[in-house]
Amino acid sequence: MSRFTKVLSQENEGYQPIYTSNTSQIEIEDDDDIANDNESTLNQTLLSKPEIPKDKYKSVYLIFFVQGVAQLLGWNVFITASVFFKSRFRGSPYEDNFENYFSFSFMGSSLISLSHALYTQKSANLSYRITLSLLVSVINFLLVAISTKYENLFTPSGYFYFITLMVFISGITSAYMQNGIFGTVSRFPPTHVQAVMSGQGLAGVATAISQIFSALASADDLAHGAFIYFISAFIVTLLALILYFGLIRLPLYLHYVPNEKNIVEDTPIINNLNNRLILDTFAKIRTMAFSVAFVFVVTLAVFPSITALIKSVVGDENKSKFQMDYFFIPLHFLIYNLGDWFGRLLPTIESCVITDQKKLASISIIRVIFIPFFLFCNVDVGLTGKRILPLLINNDLLYFFILSLFSISNGYLASLLMMAAPQLANVEKDLAGTIMTFFLVFGLSIGSIISFPLRYLSCGGGCV
Repeated sequence: MSRFTKVLSQENEGYQPIYTSNTSQIEIEDDDDIANDNESTLNQTLLSKPEIPKDKYKSVYLIFFVQGVAQLLGWNVFITASVFFKSRFRGSPYEDNFENYFSFSFMGSSLISLSHALYTQKSANLSYRITLSLLVSVINFLLVAISTKYENLFTPSGYFYFITLMVFISGITSAYMQNGIFGTVSRFPPTHVQAVMSGQGLAGVATAISQIFSALASADDLAHGAFIYFISAFIVTLLALILYFGLIRLPLYLHYVPNEKNIVEDTPIINNLNNRLILDTFAKIRTMAFSVAFVFVVTLAVFPSITALIKSVVGDENKSKFQMDYFFIPLHFLIYNLGDWFGRLLPTIESCVITDQKKLASISIIRVIFIPFFLFCNVDVGLTGKRILPLLINNDLLYFFILSLFSISNGYLASLLMMAAPQLANVEKDLAGTIMTFFLVFGLSIGSIISFPLRYLSCGGGCV
């Protein structure tokens, strides 16, 4: 069993501070007894470690889990609410392609924000970043929830611009929240990193289930359902904010996280040291960083911009309720998010843990085969488009099977990579976690850009 697997399976083991003598040099006297006493004292000093506080009731683990849920609510609630937004954008130029703009807006703002967060990592107060991000997210979700009640307040295009702005802000808050949470949780044993990743997966599942109920609602109930949908996101984010205030007072948190009141302000010398430390840390984890980026390049290249266009191959006259567009598309979101969550839970099984960097990189690259698979599915080409690729996957169950493998591999690889990188030898754990988060979002951003030409290819320009 590998060293990382051992760490993963032991809740109370993790990073430990190394205690050294207050003197820079130990002088050994000629007398053997005194020398032996000095050696004994030194060994006791080096080997003594403060007792690790117990995670009573798994409270720290559960709070990190909730923080993971809150981290990606901003992404999940907007991309999964396609039924509601499609109805509100009807008649605008964005009715059939708003998912692309949402992805680009969210990922673009996240990448810019994470770049700043990474550059200022060592001089930043992570607790302040987390608190402010959660607070802005609470306000953001509340505004969107209220907007669902006033249909005449915006034109279809005007509402698109408003929601896109909310998505842009969510990208910023998500970036600083992930920077703060992953920078913090990377100091803990890897099981706590898995808690955050699992929470992210649950966020997707919860929003997808909510969207299923929205899809079953009548047109008159759609706005009310969307209100419940976004107000739930508001409540969850508010809960995460309250729980975070409790987290920073728990003994286990105080054991692993230093006092941020003593953070040094930015100076040219400090910035130069930060830059060197960033480069040194990146050099040690670069394979894992590029791997996690590529995982999400592939994922965002087709999900949801391509997959949300895939319809049942059954003819309209023979379709069941589950194969109708209003249910089939939300169902695909649910299947994806269930698979992604399941993949994020797999690293809790010892036999499923992979730590070899080359193996993880190879599996990440192999996932590119999913892109042509989805393009060969029954992609809706729209009224003005034409299909220029053959329909090779003409079975709904086969499509959902491919979608399941796609989502499971996404969650599985993402969790393994995010857990393993901070545990590499001689790396700054918090900085490694932040760098991995940056490359994760970098991959999301590149994937969202690639989705535009792939969408054009899928329907000959008719759905772009």
